[in-house]
Amino acid sequence: MAQFAEFIDFFPPLDLPVTLLPDIRQIPSDLVPLPGVLQESYILPFESDEIDEFTEYVPFGRIAGLKDYHAMIYWKAGVLKYEFILATYSVEGDPLSHAIVGGLRYEDEGVLHSVSIIHEDMSITIAEGIAETDDAGMDPDQTQTYQMTILSSGIITYETNEENKEE
Repeated sequence: MAQFAEFIDFFPPLDLPVTLLPDIRQIPSDLVPLPGVLQESYILPFESDEIDEFTEYVPFGRIAGLKDYHAMIYWKAGVLKYEFILATYSVEGDPLSHAIVGGLRYEDEGVLHSVSIIHEDMSITIAEGIAETDDAGMDPDQTQTYQMTILSSGIITYETNEENKEE
């Protein structure tokens, strides 16, 4: 089995807060793709239902300074979608939890844009909305926000901000 320490080394440390935008230019061009054996051991357990030959996984960064678990962000590029995935692992490297925390995805109604901020208290604020094109901004009236939290156990919790929903 691949060594977890080797996997961690592919992810540069990130200081919080971190903002993730649905913009491919945010991905540093000098990042090295993960070797297949590391993808199989540490990424694919979270991705097993969506594996295809067109999808790439690129390390983006890891949240620095954590002691009880590891939190990595990788960029997943697939057909008509680009996503930032937050994945947490035990200190030993066992997969704990994961969530999509940003990106863009083409849908029938337009392009779904998701932006997020991972705060120092391990809370995550995500705003998402549909735009007519890649370059068009999100319509504030059609934007929803969500909250996530990374618990001290490394588990990611999720909730919708009900006050922002239309009735």
